[in-house]
Amino acid sequence: MKLFDSQLDSRQDEAASGGRVIGVVVSANVWGTFDYLWPDTLGEPVVGQRVRVPFGRGNRSTLGFVVDTLRRGEGRKLKAVAEVVDPDTQLDDARHRLGEWISQYYLTPLGATLAAMVPSAVGRHAPRSETVVYLVARRRDWPGSLGGRQKRILDELLEARKQGVEPLTLEGLLHHSGAGRDSIKRLVARGLIRAESRPVTLESAGDGGTVPDPFELNDDQRRVLAAMEGKLDGGFSVTLLHGVTGSGKTEVYVRAIRRVVAAGRQAIVLTPEIALATQTLQRLLQRLPRVAVLHSALTDAQRAFYYEQIRDGGADVVVGPRSAIFAPTPKLGLVIVDEEHESTYKQDTAPRYHGRDVAVKRASLEGAAVILGSATPSLESLHNARSGRYELLRLARRVRGLPLPRLQIVNLRKEIAVGGRVELIGRTLTVKTAAALDRGEQVILLMNRRGYASYVFCPSCGWEMGCEHCSRSMVFHQAMQLGMCHYCGRTEALPEHCPACRRKILLFGWGIQRIENELTQKFPSARTARMDSDTMTSAAQFRKVFDAFAAGELDILLGTQMVAKGLDFPRVSLVGVVSGDTSLTIPDFRASERTFQLIVQVAGRAGRADLPGEVVVQTLHEDEPAIRLAAVHDFDSFAAAELPLRRDAMLPPFSRLVRFIARHEQVDKAETGAGELAATLRALLDGAGVTMLGPQPAGVKKVRNQFRFQVLLNCPQAGVVQQRLAPHMDAIARAAAPAEVIADVDPVQLM
Repeated sequence: MKLFDSQLDSRQDEAASGGRVIGVVVSANVWGTFDYLWPDTLGEPVVGQRVRVPFGRGNRSTLGFVVDTLRRGEGRKLKAVAEVVDPDTQLDDARHRLGEWISQYYLTPLGATLAAMVPSAVGRHAPRSETVVYLVARRRDWPGSLGGRQKRILDELLEARKQGVEPLTLEGLLHHSGAGRDSIKRLVARGLIRAESRPVTLESAGDGGTVPDPFELNDDQRRVLAAMEGKLDGGFSVTLLHGVTGSGKTEVYVRAIRRVVAAGRQAIVLTPEIALATQTLQRLLQRLPRVAVLHSALTDAQRAFYYEQIRDGGADVVVGPRSAIFAPTPKLGLVIVDEEHESTYKQDTAPRYHGRDVAVKRASLEGAAVILGSATPSLESLHNARSGRYELLRLARRVRGLPLPRLQIVNLRKEIAVGGRVELIGRTLTVKTAAALDRGEQVILLMNRRGYASYVFCPSCGWEMGCEHCSRSMVFHQAMQLGMCHYCGRTEALPEHCPACRRKILLFGWGIQRIENELTQKFPSARTARMDSDTMTSAAQFRKVFDAFAAGELDILLGTQMVAKGLDFPRVSLVGVVSGDTSLTIPDFRASERTFQLIVQVAGRAGRADLPGEVVVQTLHEDEPAIRLAAVHDFDSFAAAELPLRRDAMLPPFSRLVRFIARHEQVDKAETGAGELAATLRALLDGAGVTMLGPQPAGVKKVRNQFRFQVLLNCPQAGVVQQRLAPHMDAIARAAAPAEVIADVDPVQLM
């Protein structure tokens, strides 16, 4: 949060008077409100209004938000607002208060927070319009000289009138009639049809809500909905819905949304990642009216269109990843956070908010209900339920009485060596994969590590191929024949010999590309696709593989954690976890929890229809509680074992963590800045009951040429650190200068 050296420029005498003085927060890592002159020619200022103001070195144009229209300062010469972006505010009172809470709780400047809540595309695109066509002439008045294409156009319009769906869009009419635009022009000229332009709305952009319910609710689903009935009628509440994989949580979501929409209110559905929630999204689009989508894969024009539809009351349901929680719903009645345990709900750039926790806060501000759904709830949410802050409801059985998949743990030490060579797909998983393929069934394999080999090193002298910009080893990617840093994305050619001693180098460690090669060798006739962040670089690529697997055009789907969530394929009978230990190797107190969640989630992809499901988990640590309890889908026993360990160590959910990082391109300045940062924090937190660890090097000391040192704060209660520190963040940032300070509240990883 390094401050601009000239952050007070906006208060310098520079502009003429003639207007009122307003307070503006700017979209930058600077704290404080700055005074600007609001010229009379701009009309009346409104709190929350976006403006552009001269700021910083060179007075560059910077986005800002009006936060005070009654500043004192008449008589002073101030810089004037350069441009008004919006004629009115894009933030209603509730969302403005939400932004203020995020700023204080997550220790992020208010200007940067508000900028994250309003897409930059909003207000920069003209409203979308479309041409629609009406039938004017009656059937008996059609001339006999009509050509075949012209007659088809009129027939299409006549049929649309009979069905009550007139007018038809021009594009749809051309597609169904097979005619061209010249035919339309001739019919308009003859007065037989009329064409006009109209704004595009969600109602005209799709036909949501037309697909009937797939099945009747079972007793568990009816019981859960009955328990939530009063909550859905209004008022703030939080329900933790713990439903085993395949228990029909999505169906509960749909029925709850319908009830809220029928009452004239709106719903937001958050998903961990938009590309991985394809099936959930498609179900909602088909079965609910006026569904808007908000995510980063949209074009600017699409994002502006959906945002404005939501803001103007033209959408009933909003679906998207964590940022969709900022959707401008004027009548919010329900927020659903699907797979609430997922770490992807945590933003990794400022403001570093957690989508789940912001959802709860927003609902409390607007009197809405919240449903947090998961087969493996986070221990934080479980603790809140047991403490009485949330209500816990369960779906303990799969729909239609389907059994949970049978899970087998395989000790890979006993199977990894075959005839003097190492195989990463052991004998048991190989045999079961072959049997499933012989039966014409599908297989999902999880290998939660990208690349081909985790390390490139020299066994003779110990040289290791590392990233010169980050203190991490490079991972060898066979498809590119390059080493890649998974922190900064830098690539480097693989040397022919060790650069230190000129001897042979080795590739070591497991990666998904190595598993892909082994699959090709063992099952050459199987149709296999790999799904990881190297191959799925766009939503379209994900959709292509997803559709091919759903259509039975692929036999084996190999993927990282992407394949563990949001997938529902009836022909999948076998799921294999190639290495159940991958998450355990990460030095983080949540390692066991993540391992349990990942295994249970990916296991839930098997046996979701009439085919029985089977899961094989390969591991080197078969007695690890997270793996052993995942094998029997026993979340309660896992939580009963893990929570006391967290309590004894005073770790979340029994405390709150705040992580500060001081970073700089020069290691000595980063280290000195961290020392000054720690001293400042210690003074401000004296007597607050906060435990401080550090300063010390971060888990990954260097990322993108920035050396990083951290200070970790542990507090028994939420908000104590923020109350002490939020008013002094300007001073905290200055204390570490020239190092940059980053605050991460409730971090989900400590590397």
